[in-house]
Amino acid sequence: MADSEFHYDIEQSFGTVSKKEARTGSVYTKELNLISYNDGEPVYDLRNWSKMSDGTRRMGKGITFTLDELKELKNLLNDMQDLED
Repeated sequence: MADSEFHYDIEQSFGTVSKKEARTGSVYTKELNLISYNDGEPVYDLRNWSKMSDGTRRMGKGITFTLDELKELKNLLNDMQDLED
């Protein structure tokens, strides 16, 4: 088996859930994106990202969802009364 390099393509960005800036100049965000990993089917991806002071971007821990899973998560969130204003 040949070694293949990991790659991803952010096909669509839906937005940033949170953003924190460090004293070092790094910026940490939590983002929801549609991402294709290694040329596979795109998945919805909720993940931490860091942008270092030199401009490089690094992927942190996250979770992926199919469209059906994301719809179910939306239903669960809509049903949570604690989230109501």
